[in-house]
Amino acid sequence: MEEKVIYKDEVQVTQAPTQTSEAAMDQRLHERFRINFKAFIRLSDGSIARAQAVDISMGGIYIEYGAPAEPGKVFDLAFDLPLVNEFKRVLVKARVVRSVVIGSRSLYGLAFVYTEFANETDKTLEQYMKLRKSQAA
Repeated sequence: MEEKVIYKDEVQVTQAPTQTSEAAMDQRLHERFRINFKAFIRLSDGSIARAQAVDISMGGIYIEYGAPAEPGKVFDLAFDLPLVNEFKRVLVKARVVRSVVIGSRSLYGLAFVYTEFANETDKTLEQYMKLRKSQAA
């Protein structure tokens, strides 16, 4: 397994790309915020499925959906972020890094890492994250 070297506050941190332990979760590079939004997933057959987005960061998104997904699979995702006076859509390609069963509710938690942003929608996500940070302060 290939390791990735990340510099965080001038300290070298070595991370395996698929860490899923609790300790690894606490060492995330991006601050995460709880959300309650609809997210849309383009499935392999081209159809669009609705899911529930649960948390978000500049690096990825966690959603709940009615089916599992294989780690490593890449999906197109879309979700609308509330900004000050409007909603803006974010379009991304995202890779599944974790798929877990959520209790007995026939739901699956899917953790994604963004791999590509469409139409500079990363700027919309940055704007939303700054807004959330200012609200939390």
